[in-house]
Amino acid sequence: MNNNHVYQVVARTINQTLGRKAVTVDQIKSLVSQAKMIRRRQGVMGLLAFSQQIPYRLFTQEEIERLKRSPRWYELSSKMIDLMVTEGVLTPAEAGMLKRSI
Repeated sequence: MNNNHVYQVVARTINQTLGRKAVTVDQIKSLVSQAKMIRRRQGVMGLLAFSQQIPYRLFTQEEIERLKRSPRWYELSSKMIDLMVTEGVLTPAEAGMLKRSI
């Protein structure tokens, strides 16, 4: 599965779950680019702080809860983590730890 397809699947699934056009492929790509930059400049702790803010920048609290309750939450989370490895934001070991935590 190519990266662009993963971005499309994630955006479409989020939007369907929320019932509105909440995110676009370009927004997700922008977040990944920002994550790369933050990882280089601030390390893992900076990346963690950045990642914790993302949902609140894009969604309401109610929408965040709706996404977490979605039957596709774990699948989407896993795809995004794999994408972050492919894009060089996370190492495979970090991805494994994240997957175990979700």
